[in-house]
Amino acid sequence: MKSAIGCAAVFGLMSMVLVGCMPPKGEGNGRVESTDTTPAERGDAQVQLTAQHEFSDKVVQQLAADMSQIPDLNGQYRATVVFGDIVNKTGIVPTSDFEAFRTRVRQKLMQSQAVLKNIRFVENKARVNDLVKREGEGDTPGRAALNPKFTYFLNGEMYRSNRVGGRQEVNEYLMSYNLTNMETGEIVWTNAPYEVKQVR
Repeated sequence: MKSAIGCAAVFGLMSMVLVGCMPPKGEGNGRVESTDTTPAERGDAQVQLTAQHEFSDKVVQQLAADMSQIPDLNGQYRATVVFGDIVNKTGIVPTSDFEAFRTRVRQKLMQSQAVLKNIRFVENKARVNDLVKREGEGDTPGRAALNPKFTYFLNGEMYRSNRVGGRQEVNEYLMSYNLTNMETGEIVWTNAPYEVKQVR
């Protein structure tokens, strides 16, 4: 009996010490789930962040599903995808938002082994050459030249239509992605159009 009480006391003391050493738990200081829409977002004319996340997930699902069906991406050679241009015609949404969106698409695609089997993703040439110039030694060359026949640009486009009537403003956004062949300029894939309408 004594030993059981002694063990319980030791265990209780150890628990207090461990709890005392644990880092403090964060308090409610503004952090919300990424799927939540905040009052600030509801009053903003820009595309809500939840809509951007939803669209990026749809692009990934569509592109990953279509990969095995696109003849150009299932030939003898592994295709190369370069993240190309962003056309931002919204007038109010920062291009940096769309760049972050594009990075999210790339990260999700690169988690799929089925996608990586047929496609490799490469960094923008200017960025690679800047890194090589900064970190390389002597005449280290930059990124090797790409074969235009098997290289594709993943381009993004974002447009906004705006209507104002009385106290209400309506913004409709159209967001799309396409894969364009470097050699021919042919668009070999585009996602189903994604449209978001917001009223404020």
